[in-house]
Amino acid sequence: MPLTPEQVNYSAELLAEARHRVATIPALPAACRPADLADAYAICDRLDEILGWEVAGWYLGATNVEIQRLLGLDGPYMARLYARLAIASPARLDASAYPPMVLECEFAFRLGRDLPARDTPYDRADVAAAITTVHPSIEVVAGHIADWTEQDVWSVIADNGTDGALVYGEGVTDWRTIDLRGVDVVLRVNGEIVRKGRGEAVLGDPLDAMVWLANARRAAGDGLRAGMICNTGTATSICPVAAGDRAEATFSSLGSTALTVVLEP
Repeated sequence: MPLTPEQVNYSAELLAEARHRVATIPALPAACRPADLADAYAICDRLDEILGWEVAGWYLGATNVEIQRLLGLDGPYMARLYARLAIASPARLDASAYPPMVLECEFAFRLGRDLPARDTPYDRADVAAAITTVHPSIEVVAGHIADWTEQDVWSVIADNGTDGALVYGEGVTDWRTIDLRGVDVVLRVNGEIVRKGRGEAVLGDPLDAMVWLANARRAAGDGLRAGMICNTGTATSICPVAAGDRAEATFSSLGSTALTVVLEP
């Protein structure tokens, strides 16, 4: 049976409190734990209502086969990107403001026009026409449930997909001339190459991932708005970082994005 509104609210309140305390909880209580995607999204939606934060866009998780395998999923999921966590590169992030961090290298799309809710699905041409720029980005994944890679996937999604920050580089306007599938991605931490990937790891093509998101929000009834920035899942495997680390992700043909993790006194 689906979770009741009271159960949904209880789990969402726990996750909201963890965010405000910059802490993790061991797990969602068994009696209020989501059992499927519908439950997970219900908690995530209620969490958003409680937080009341401005939404700058959406992001996708599990568009990479390796991440799907890690989480036990057979397709992507979506979650909100909050404006306070969308940061232009180069970024300086205080480790004390986040739970334990891992990095993912992602393609981010800036919309120049709305993709509203409608009856008919969007195709690649529809979505491409709405995109103004494509950005190299690093998603800082910082779950508020402890050991989130070992948790059930529905709890991970309920926690707004274990979002942290999105650090995005300067956008490319002539992105249509680039084969996004063939973009090579290299992540360096403290100057050493630690991860490599390629655009094709993102659902076969990052633009296809963006089409998936546009249709998921279309079906949800709100669509996507001009000005939003949306990232489409990692092209590399995850990489942990801590205070003192400097990370830079380089995307061939797109540029780079960088962040430094510090520990403020």
